[in-house]
Amino acid sequence: MRDMVDVADRLRLISKHGVTQETLNEILSEFGNADDNLYADGFVSLVCRERGKLVPGTRRFGHNIWTLTGREHLAQLMSYSSYGPPKVPARNDRILYIGFGDGSQPEVSSVTRLESPIAYVAGEFLAQVSVPTYPLSPSKTTVRYSRTYGESELSITGNVVLTEAGLFTDGNQQSAFEPGYRDTDIGDALLQSPNSYKVFEPLTKTQNFVLEVSWEVRF
Repeated sequence: MRDMVDVADRLRLISKHGVTQETLNEILSEFGNADDNLYADGFVSLVCRERGKLVPGTRRFGHNIWTLTGREHLAQLMSYSSYGPPKVPARNDRILYIGFGDGSQPEVSSVTRLESPIAYVAGEFLAQVSVPTYPLSPSKTTVRYSRTYGESELSITGNVVLTEAGLFTDGNQQSAFEPGYRDTDIGDALLQSPNSYKVFEPLTKTQNFVLEVSWEVRF
């Protein structure tokens, strides 16, 4: 998701190996001012609580990757597939679910599924998020999706170690992303592609803890 930042970081690395600052500035100017370019930046925050109190050592946070699936979604949300009449939007599905796993894979845009999805309740992989909020309101340039998992969610039969998470729309991937028909079953979890993906240090969720999740997308 941080394409402009990635480009700048790589060019700074190149500059350490013989490229002058003047040349570096010329290359960066090809991309314009970063503040004038449109890009999305995701930030994930996780923390466990026991009886309302933060559990030491359970906080995980950091930037996530916006997958190719997610980028296609954003591009199509801005577009019509037909001008009709009536006009037909290219996509109508929206972010609605979070899914967790206990696997790990490179955090790259080509991710198409969680490596090892786990159920949050018996038989179900994807959990619905709360109605999104806009923390910079009245500005709508940042949206926050959140979910609080109960003591027996995710840790259904005992302790579970979480290492990956994804943000998903409600669109059915096998039916042109028809909204409202996403397959949330754990049996089909490997067929579900996230819009955003995050790998983090192992986090043990017990049946004594609730897990608070906040997933922001900033433009």
